[in-house]
Amino acid sequence: MNRMRLLRCARNDTFKSGFMLLEAILSVVIVSICLTFIAQSLLTNFRTGVRFQEMTRSLIVMENRLGLLYATNLSEEDFNPYPQPLDKPYDKFALSTRKDTINDHLKKVELQLNWPVDKPQGHLDVTTIIYSPDEN
Repeated sequence: MNRMRLLRCARNDTFKSGFMLLEAILSVVIVSICLTFIAQSLLTNFRTGVRFQEMTRSLIVMENRLGLLYATNLSEEDFNPYPQPLDKPYDKFALSTRKDTINDHLKKVELQLNWPVDKPQGHLDVTTIIYSPDEN
């Protein structure tokens, strides 16, 4: 009778230690999966921040270029249909501009901004009408 009890206790200890090993492996797998999802979330957040910064800078570039065109009264030297890299701090952007005459005082201006310069990954297109009091 004592021998049976001893065998039963030995089997229980082996089962408990095997079960604890399984619990430890399972908890390591769960923690690894959670850390992977957290890392992916942080990386996605970083990429979104970079895209937001690029879009904000591109809007600033477009606003500056439209202000320059309006201030120079749409001078011909400010227009180039082929993408040209801009000066610092916007040297990662390339801008192309076109002008069409609607009538004597209204000009249709199209601007296309690409970034980065070496590969067209992002772009922004703006079309506007500018009033020009005198003909250039």
